[in-house]
Amino acid sequence: MLQQPVLERQENREILAHWDSLRRGSESPRRSSFSPMDLPRHLPHMIMLEPQLPARADIRIFGTELVHRLGYDLTGQNMVELYKSDRNSMVLEFLSLVVAKQVVTVAYTTWTTPAGHKFMTENIWLPLVSEDGKVSRILGSLWELAPIDDDLVSLGESLDEAEKLSERSYYKF
Repeated sequence: MLQQPVLERQENREILAHWDSLRRGSESPRRSSFSPMDLPRHLPHMIMLEPQLPARADIRIFGTELVHRLGYDLTGQNMVELYKSDRNSMVLEFLSLVVAKQVVTVAYTTWTTPAGHKFMTENIWLPLVSEDGKVSRILGSLWELAPIDDDLVSLGESLDEAEKLSERSYYKF
């Protein structure tokens, strides 16, 4: 595990602080204590995954700004299947670590649009546990590090390429 990273985006610091406040001495907060509506300004950039490992991580919430940037809504899809077979093992590894170790994950992802424009996002992934103490949801928050021009709206088919360029760090409270 690495030292806790310094989050660049204030919004990710806010969502991490909210998550931390819900823990109440536990490793991770209970899913029942978290309501996306408690963070209304974060909703457009929020993802909620329901991990059913080793094969699935269904997307239960996919924020409206993320839909706008990607060009389509991923709600209801299996995140693992969004990547080519040679990349989905990396996605499963990251999800398995969040679930098994209840670690917070931070990724800096470089995205490339179909037109060749590049931009970077800071992504934070936070475990939420069910009453039995097992991770039942993973809360994600994705924000651009710099403003994106309006002509960079759609990412098109760049999910797999973004995964290849992603750098992650893991830490545990």
